[in-house]
Amino acid sequence: MFTRGRVLFLGFLFLSSLLFLSCGRKGPPVPPEIKVPAAVEKVSAVSRGDRVYLSWARPTKNLSDKPLSLQDLMEFEIFRREVERSGGESSAVSIAKVKAASPDNARIIDGLYTYVDEGGPKGLAFDHQYAYHLRALNFSRQAGPPSREILVTIYPSPLPPVGLKAEAGDGTVLLSWEAPRSRADGRALSRPVLYNIYRGKTPQSYDPEPINPKPITGFTYADVGLANDVGYYYVVRALDDGGPPWHESLESNEAMAIPAHTTPPSPPRNLSFALAPEGVRLAWDSSPEPDLLGYFVYRSLHPKGGYVRLNATPLTTITYLDQTASSHTVYYYAVSAVDASPRQNESELSETVQVEVP
Repeated sequence: MFTRGRVLFLGFLFLSSLLFLSCGRKGPPVPPEIKVPAAVEKVSAVSRGDRVYLSWARPTKNLSDKPLSLQDLMEFEIFRREVERSGGESSAVSIAKVKAASPDNARIIDGLYTYVDEGGPKGLAFDHQYAYHLRALNFSRQAGPPSREILVTIYPSPLPPVGLKAEAGDGTVLLSWEAPRSRADGRALSRPVLYNIYRGKTPQSYDPEPINPKPITGFTYADVGLANDVGYYYVVRALDDGGPPWHESLESNEAMAIPAHTTPPSPPRNLSFALAPEGVRLAWDSSPEPDLLGYFVYRSLHPKGGYVRLNATPLTTITYLDQTASSHTVYYYAVSAVDASPRQNESELSETVQVEVP
């Protein structure tokens, strides 16, 4: 006979087995998400001198077509091979690894990475063609598919210009430089040299397009329409006149300038006076300058010089009462205008008025 305890135990086992069987999930198995990066995007390459400048954008999706953040990427690996002139193919070799975040051997400008290939100890050969491709790796060192391959020829462009100077003006920067004397491979220049100018607002970082609408032939250039009190950084690259695509040189030295508003306002006009019991009351016409800050009033005992400023800060009105004038004295008054620029450019003195205080 079964004891009551044994019956309860067998019932417990039966219910447990039913519960275990009912908990199983039905349906097809779900494959794990693939977190391998997709191919590197927007790959491009250009040669300058004996170097190749590679640019690319990080992949924004993985192989599952899911969003891929910068934190999911560890690095990029760059491969290069030399294209055989006979038509054969050489093997691609890994030449560099670039960290995805805060790289120390590449720059990130407007979301694009830029790496400069100098060719290692042997350098890159002029008139040779090289092929590049990249791949992205995650932190498990799983590599994405290779990017499309980019071909670039090392062309002996002119040497870079030298002696670049930048002179700041009012909303302008005047640039000047000296011409190169030969090509990067030492050969003489057979064509006239043209120039492209690049500008940025931080050192060694420039906009991808030149500021000149077409290559220029001279050795000076005026960059106009700039904001005052902002620092601008410039480099110049030389190129031959073979037509686009241009073969640019390496960059010249960098030059920096800060445009500033240096043009003073015009002097106030129609200065007049009236004697009052409180002192000498002066008045003049309002200045037409849109950036006017105010006016300074000057007084002297001599008509040709020795003028002393009477107000410490610019007046915002077009009248002034001189309460410090002494009796039985002849004074000469003049007024200047000052603008609201950081320099507070001041105009020349207005025409003077002679006042004899009784």
